[in-house]
Amino acid sequence: MTDPLRDIALQSLRANIVRLPTGDFLTAGQHQFQTLWTRDFCHAVRGLVLAGEVAVAESHLARLLSNLRDDGLVPRVLDNYPVQLRVAWQTVRTLVPIVPRLAFREPLTPRYIDEHGSNAYDSNVLLILAALRMPQKFWRHHEKELRRVWDWYEDKFRDGLVHQPPFSDWQDTTKREGETFLLNLLLFLAASRLKCRGWEISLDLGAYRRRLMDVFLNDDLFLSLAGSAVISIEGNLLALEAQEFLDTEEKLRLWNALKRHPLVTLDGVLGRCSYPDWPSGELAWHIRFAKLERYHGAISWSWLAGLGLKVAQLMGDEDFSNRQRTHLQRLLVRDGSVVEIYDPDQEFRPWSSWLLEAERPFAWGSAYVLDALTDGPKN
Repeated sequence: MTDPLRDIALQSLRANIVRLPTGDFLTAGQHQFQTLWTRDFCHAVRGLVLAGEVAVAESHLARLLSNLRDDGLVPRVLDNYPVQLRVAWQTVRTLVPIVPRLAFREPLTPRYIDEHGSNAYDSNVLLILAALRMPQKFWRHHEKELRRVWDWYEDKFRDGLVHQPPFSDWQDTTKREGETFLLNLLLFLAASRLKCRGWEISLDLGAYRRRLMDVFLNDDLFLSLAGSAVISIEGNLLALEAQEFLDTEEKLRLWNALKRHPLVTLDGVLGRCSYPDWPSGELAWHIRFAKLERYHGAISWSWLAGLGLKVAQLMGDEDFSNRQRTHLQRLLVRDGSVVEIYDPDQEFRPWSSWLLEAERPFAWGSAYVLDALTDGPKN
């Protein structure tokens, strides 16, 4: 018997696969995010593997690896138009629906720097983690380029942790300048898995783990940014999902602390990004203009809801798993697809403002929901 929720997630993911003359790729969405966003794609690889679309993942990864910057940086996006133009064009279409779509076609140009002049500091490690899910043949064929991707971080460490500039990770509406738990956790996981592949890793993993615990662990939860009181859900959930970082007892303490935190108690489910909201002075101007101040704060994300369900299942928490699944079922059946973000203050309706609407179907969120709803062993 098929699972209707899994079917919706699968259809939402596959809807974003594009077939171009030079290969098959995955866009982040079909509207303002109809772009080959590296971050979104790498997160979505887990879903592509489960969907039997490994060839799409290999094609997309190979294109990224063939477009590394001289220093080894992975492209932030691949597109035939600047990202800012595509988002602005879709904004106009929201206001004036008769405006035609902006075509997505080849040739695709790699772009490395965002509107703030920042590089995407998480793209390289996310690509490594995505490539580790590929067959050994792909890994061996591209190992030289993958080493360049990993080595890009060599000079990015300060006092034992990677230091990132403003607007340089997935919470790119927020400055988050300094040391974030998420980026450093991802690097720890990648280093651990690369070492298992036989790579020589200069990082002392034991010392790195202790540094992460010392800097970020506060009242059994991991802070989002060193020196900040904000808790972001993504790093805490990924720490619970991973096998390499926490032991069983540490995971139980973290899970119980998380369930007592406003990130959960405000809604009764997982999905809210951060609490408290980031201060207004830390937000990008265009986010304030679009009335999206809560984008990486109180807004609920489909990918985090999906990851939350998976973690609840891994923790053996049947009550929470049932509640989280019921929540996702209500959203997916109501909307007929996996939507990017939902507003908890509006009965979890897809978020919208006078300028923009939440992306749908959203590839990244679809992949995590699909992962949570798929039985069997997973990477």
